[in-house]
Amino acid sequence: MPKKSIAKFIRRHGETLAYLFFWVMVYTTPVLMMYLRTQNHTDLEFEWDEICHLWFLASVFFVLFIVHNFFLAPLLVYKNRRSLYFPIVSVIIIVYGIFQFTMRPTRPRHKHHNFRTEIRQPAQYDKTGMGPYKKGTRDIQPTQPFQMEPPRGPHHRPFFVDQFDFISVIILILMFGMNLGIKLFFKQEEDEKKLQQLRTENLNQQLTYLKYQINPHFFMNTLNNIHALVDIDPEKAKESIIKLSKLMRYVLYDGNMRMSSLQKENDFIANYIELMRLRYSDKVDIRVDTDSSFPDAMIASLITVTYVENAFKHGISYNKSSFIHITAHVRNGRFLFTCRNSKHKESTEEHGGVGLENTRKRLNLIYGDDYTLNIEDTEDTYNVELDIPLNIVSSTPENEKIQN
Repeated sequence: MPKKSIAKFIRRHGETLAYLFFWVMVYTTPVLMMYLRTQNHTDLEFEWDEICHLWFLASVFFVLFIVHNFFLAPLLVYKNRRSLYFPIVSVIIIVYGIFQFTMRPTRPRHKHHNFRTEIRQPAQYDKTGMGPYKKGTRDIQPTQPFQMEPPRGPHHRPFFVDQFDFISVIILILMFGMNLGIKLFFKQEEDEKKLQQLRTENLNQQLTYLKYQINPHFFMNTLNNIHALVDIDPEKAKESIIKLSKLMRYVLYDGNMRMSSLQKENDFIANYIELMRLRYSDKVDIRVDTDSSFPDAMIASLITVTYVENAFKHGISYNKSSFIHITAHVRNGRFLFTCRNSKHKESTEEHGGVGLENTRKRLNLIYGDDYTLNIEDTEDTYNVELDIPLNIVSSTPENEKIQN
């Protein structure tokens, strides 16, 4: 059986295996102890009566364990019905104690030699007391020796005095506690798995919701740009439609994934900028500084487009000089992105809209604390600096799951 299958089986049936190991040890320990005792003391016999007696006691514990594990413990662990659990367990402990102290069969005694006590009658003396009584020439012989039998009758043990019985009750209480501890441990482990699963599902739902908010906002602005080009330059409008189709293809097929290729993400930004250049021509100082090639790594899909879109939306003025400077580099396994643009009072909306807030939420959901986002918002400029880790791609199934 493969190691993964064994580990999966152990995780699934861990509680049952723990109980099975415990009871196997309980039933095999008396046999092992008796065997070791006979090996160390050759004059002792292997007494199965003693072992059967211990097995009988263990069987009583086992029956009570079954009742507690399948009927009583779930009341406390899964249903939290303390008012029902504790009275029932208390009654079971009291009844078991009465059984132990009064009605339980006595422990079989070890085999001993049959000692016979011989008492010889004293010799009979004559009337003078000076010597034994003589009848003819022969002394009266003493009577035959006789055996003293131990007194018969029931053996009564004082109530709550037998130490062994008292310890048995303590063992029963500890067994119930052990059962609760193991069941609570595995329940907590199961709850952690369910909580992690719920967190993952919630994360995917939030990511999907945030992307649905980002994508329509982006396409709305892009379509407005193409609409403006239709009257100005139809040929450029056609070219813009072709580029937009490439953008839509990326958003539909790669944007729905949690992670996307860094190279595809950079190509998407490049196509988006070229599409925006067709509209603004030389009116805006647009500079893009990126690496000539990027490593085969993964990045959160559509994570930088919001800042580029925001720069074109709020950083361009038809009356004043405007600029947009974008850089994208890979350093020491991390992706460094900056977007700096001019800022004008005639912008219809202020920076920090819904798209930017949703992007920050996505960064928190995907990267947690392992990212840096610095936004410098001054009177004339708006600067974004983003530093996120890269997931290097390899040909393993685990990395294919990361992409999906």
